[in-house]
Amino acid sequence: MVSTFSRKATGLVRQAKASDVFIYNVNFINIAIGVAFMFLFLPTDAYPGANMYLATLLCFVAVLPCSLIYAMFASAMPRSGGEYVYVSRSLSPVWGFVANWNYTIWSFLYIGVPAAFLGKYGISALCRSLSVYFHAPVLATIGNWFTTPTGVFLTGGLLILVYVVVFSIGTNTYMTLQRWLFIVASAGLVVICLIFLLRANSLVTAFNSYLAPFTGLSDTYHYLFRNAGSSPSPSLNWLSTIAGMTWPFSVLGFSIASAYIGGEIKGANRAQMLGMPGSLIYSTVWILLLVWAALHAAALPFWHALDSADLAALHLSFIPTFAEIATMLTHNLFLILLMGVGFALWTFAWLPIYILTTTRNLMAWALDGLAPARLAEVSERTHAPIWSIGLSGLLGLALLAVYAYDPSFATIAGFFGQVFTFLLTSIAAIVFPLRQREMFEASPVNWRLGRLPLLSVLGGISVAGLLLIEWAFLLDPNSGISFAQPTMLLINIAVFLSGFLYYAAMRWLRARQGIDLDLVFQEIPPE
Repeated sequence: MVSTFSRKATGLVRQAKASDVFIYNVNFINIAIGVAFMFLFLPTDAYPGANMYLATLLCFVAVLPCSLIYAMFASAMPRSGGEYVYVSRSLSPVWGFVANWNYTIWSFLYIGVPAAFLGKYGISALCRSLSVYFHAPVLATIGNWFTTPTGVFLTGGLLILVYVVVFSIGTNTYMTLQRWLFIVASAGLVVICLIFLLRANSLVTAFNSYLAPFTGLSDTYHYLFRNAGSSPSPSLNWLSTIAGMTWPFSVLGFSIASAYIGGEIKGANRAQMLGMPGSLIYSTVWILLLVWAALHAAALPFWHALDSADLAALHLSFIPTFAEIATMLTHNLFLILLMGVGFALWTFAWLPIYILTTTRNLMAWALDGLAPARLAEVSERTHAPIWSIGLSGLLGLALLAVYAYDPSFATIAGFFGQVFTFLLTSIAAIVFPLRQREMFEASPVNWRLGRLPLLSVLGGISVAGLLLIEWAFLLDPNSGISFAQPTMLLINIAVFLSGFLYYAAMRWLRARQGIDLDLVFQEIPPE
C-alpha cells in the first residue's frame, strides 16, 4: 500500500514561543520600511491631498479581518504551509495549491528585494551620516557604491548566504538572533521619535549643514522649496488617500508570516493570536506615532520638496529617508549609530522570513507528493530542511539579480498578486465551518457571532477589505499595476494561473506512479 504522505512526521520541532512569533510578525510587517515608503512617496504630486494617517487607518481596517482569519486557521490546523493547508482542506486541493504557489513564487522574488534595501537604504545612508560626522567624504563614496546594481547584488547575495547558513543550523538559532536584532532596531525607532520631538527647532540649520558637503549649497533647505513647484494640496482627497493605502499595505498587509511555520510554534492558539493581529495593532500604532513625530519635526511641504528634488543637480545618489533626517539632528555618535544601524536592520527584516516561508511551503508540497520528496527531508541533527533551504537561497539569488539590474520592476507590484492568495483564504474561511464541521467544532476557535461562525463572518468582511486594497493598487500611479500599462498586471495573473498548470502536471505524474493525491487532502498533514 502506498502511504498518503511522503513521511509520517515532518521532523520539525515546536520551538518558537509566543514572544518569538510576535517579533517574527512585527519584523515581517517592518515598521521602519513602511514609514520610509510613506514619506518617500505619499507627499509627492502623485497623491494630491492624500492623508497619511487616514491611509494607514483605512489599511488597518481592511487587513485586520485577514490577519484574524489566518490566526484562527493556524489555531485550528497548526501545521506548516499556511494557506496551502487551510484552503486545500476547506475549498479543494487545487485551490489550496494555487493560492500557496502564487504566494510562494512572489516570496522567492521578495527574498531579493529586502537584500537590495540593505545596500540602498541601510548601509549607504549610514555611510553618508558617518561621512558628515567624521568629515570623511570617502565614506559617502563607499556608501554610494552600495546603491549601484553591483553593490546591491553583492551585498544582498552575501546576506542571503548568511541566512541560508543560519537556517541550516536551526530555526532556534534564528529566533535567538532575531530577538537581539529586534531590540536594537526598536531602540533605534525610539531614539528617532525622541529626536524628532526634542530637536525639531534645529531642522533647517542641521539639514543645511549636513547636506552642504554634497550639494555645495549653503541653503539646500530653501533651494528645495524654490524648485519643488506647487505646494502639496491642503485639502483632503479621498481617491488619493485610497491610492496611497498601497504603501502602508506593503507592510501592514503581511502580519500573517507565522502561519507558514505553524508546525514549529508552541501553544499555537495563544501564540498565533498574539503574533498576528497583536503584531498588526502594535505596528499600526508605531507607524502612526512615527508619522506624527516626523511631521512634528518637518511639515508636509518639506517632505514634498525633498521628494521632488533633482538628485543629479544636488549630487545625491538617493533621497534621505526619515531615519537619515533624524540623524542630521544630533552630533552624538552613539545616537547616530543607533539610529543608522537600527534602520539598516529593518531594511532586510523581510529576507529571512521569506526564506523560512518558502522552505516550509516547499516542504508542505513535498510531504503531500506535489514536489520532490527530497525537499521534505529534514536534518536529524538540526531539524532543518537543508534541501529546501538551499533551493530557496538559489532562487532568491537569481531574483535578486532581476531586481538589482532591472529598474522597471516596481517594489510593490507583486503585492497585488499576493492579495489573490489572501482572497482565496478569506473565501475558504467562509466555508470552512460548513465543509469541515467536525474539525471546526473541535478547534479552539469555534466561536460564534449569534448563530454564525465568527470565522465565516470575518471571511466575508475580509473579502471586502482585500478588494478595496486591489482597487487601491489599480488607482496608485506608482504601484506598477494599471490597465493602461498592463505588463505587471498580466505577470501577476500569469503567476497565479501557472499554479494550475503545475498542479495538473504533478497530479498526472503521481497518477502514473499509482499515487492518489485525493487521499492526501482528506486529513491535515503530519506534525
